[in-house]
Amino acid sequence: MVSNRKIVFIRFSLLAAVIGILSISSFAGIGFIHNLLATSIGTNGYYDKVVILNFDDGRLSQYTNAIPILDKYGFKATFYVVCNYIGKKDGYMDWNEIKTLQKEGHDIGSHSMNHVRLEQLSKKNVEYEVGQSKRCLQDHGINAKSFAYPFDSGSDDKTVINIVAKYYEIARTGNDALAFLRCDNPKIQPTQTDCRTYTDKDGLTYANRYTVRAWSQDATRIEDSASDNIMADKFIRIVDSQIKYNNAGTIKAIPIIIYHRVGDSGDSYNTDIKLFKAQMKYLHDNGYKVLTMADLAFDDKSNYLYLKDLKSETEQPIKSVTAPTIAPATNATTNVTAPTIAPTGNPILDALKKLFGLK
Repeated sequence: MVSNRKIVFIRFSLLAAVIGILSISSFAGIGFIHNLLATSIGTNGYYDKVVILNFDDGRLSQYTNAIPILDKYGFKATFYVVCNYIGKKDGYMDWNEIKTLQKEGHDIGSHSMNHVRLEQLSKKNVEYEVGQSKRCLQDHGINAKSFAYPFDSGSDDKTVINIVAKYYEIARTGNDALAFLRCDNPKIQPTQTDCRTYTDKDGLTYANRYTVRAWSQDATRIEDSASDNIMADKFIRIVDSQIKYNNAGTIKAIPIIIYHRVGDSGDSYNTDIKLFKAQMKYLHDNGYKVLTMADLAFDDKSNYLYLKDLKSETEQPIKSVTAPTIAPATNATTNVTAPTIAPTGNPILDALKKLFGLK
């Protein structure tokens, strides 16, 4: 029989070990214990944590600084390029670099011809910026399936939306923490139940296939005057915020993260290379499946967005969204101040709680 003294000693030793783990941390608050608790356990080979990476404008630093880090982890991303910048403007990629990205499995999308505010243009000029950019990419062997609004301008304008819909399957705008595949963002009233572009009263819906919501950490950094340490913490909270919606491979919400410059200096729309490395390492170490916008599609019958059939490293498909109705829950929007989310159903955490009599 084990004495009460020995039981107390064992519990004390385990408590000391936990305290020791909590004292171990790495860059910008990305700590070991946070990684441990955020990691999915027991999903039967399915991914329930996914992220889509976007890079806007076609900046050269994306190619020289970001790509080697993405390559290290085998990540692919969507690059939204401005046609009249490619090979014509200092600090931007040329066509050889764009085509290299495509050959290596990255997704290339359209970001207009000249990166202008679409809602300020005439219908004819919107047609040029949106439609000609599609043809421009086609002339270089790239069939762009998606569009990203420059400055997020025009994503709430019917004329712009209708022109975008002529040329692209989906389009992206900001600035929300998560893209809900059923477009049922609980922060928006009245709550949507699907991703139709127009309401029954012919009004534009908040989220639809042509306004897929994404999070620009650059915009958030400027708005909040946030340091790299703060941005590292926000990044973790944003990508982890999907955990309460996704389960056992059924994906209902996805964080889409937007970058501009990477490792440049003197520009507010720049992510420090050290921060970018830490963010990508976090995704890798915590079992996130990194996808592109090309992995998103729209079901015209259900009016839902879904993930195309993919195979993971364990040959288990990521399930498409055909699950029962999603229960509403709170989601961070423009200011992106989502609360820290403690994952539930974690056997390690549950064991520790049981050991120390916690609820």
